[in-house]
Amino acid sequence: MLVLAAALTSCAAPEFRMDARFRSGETRDYRLVADADVIITAGAASTSEHSHLVALARIDVVSTTPQGSTITLTITAQSLTRDGKKTSAPPPQQVGLNVGPDGRVTQVTSAGQDLSLDAADIEDLVPLIGPPVPDHRVHLGDRWRVSPALPTPTPSASPSTSPSPSTSPTPSSEEARLAALRVVDHFDCAIVAVSTRRPVVRNRLIGGQPLELDGVEYAATEIAFAFRIGFPVTVRSNSEARLQVAGSAQGGSVDISTTTALTLLKRSV
Repeated sequence: MLVLAAALTSCAAPEFRMDARFRSGETRDYRLVADADVIITAGAASTSEHSHLVALARIDVVSTTPQGSTITLTITAQSLTRDGKKTSAPPPQQVGLNVGPDGRVTQVTSAGQDLSLDAADIEDLVPLIGPPVPDHRVHLGDRWRVSPALPTPTPSASPSTSPSPSTSPTPSSEEARLAALRVVDHFDCAIVAVSTRRPVVRNRLIGGQPLELDGVEYAATEIAFAFRIGFPVTVRSNSEARLQVAGSAQGGSVDISTTTALTLLKRSV
């Protein structure tokens, strides 16, 4: 904490830039732990399911130029349980991301034949790139709004049938706040609190049958961002999605509450 204390006392209102930074050949490994509670309601009947996923999230920086960076994001599940019972873990998922100089994702491409992540799932992992930031320096306590805009995935190996969240008329909103300065795992970090509301359209296999769901998701995320080096050290998020079953004469609703924690395991350059 001495480093941060010195930074705070060196001037009345220290400023920070939280630009995401990448180096060609760099890799970052994160431990991903996600718990989800799903409640399905159809008429007067309802069922519920709890799942617990432990996975490895790996970022590989393919190239960097003044115009941006190309990275590969790979999610490898290590264990999955449903209602306390072990089940088969899904195969590794991989996507390619083009990131602009401002840290915004400008293009998403499928990187393999097994892509089953839809656009909303990919957006869940975008905080691994870095927090949403304005085009100016920010001070402790500052708030700013960002219009989230994640591009629809572009297939490079096989088409993905998952729809984009932009098909919903509900507007997206995202507000961020530089909440604190803290040392996390030996890194000087800016703690950025993000509140998000976004439309989602998801294809899910629930209760053994495929369902198309659409609705709105609300999320609160805290990102510990190592601002001197330019990458997240931890990302913690709580979200709730209230979705309706689309294309079903019987109707129904699905509520999904998710808690996600991502923790940096190692970084190599």
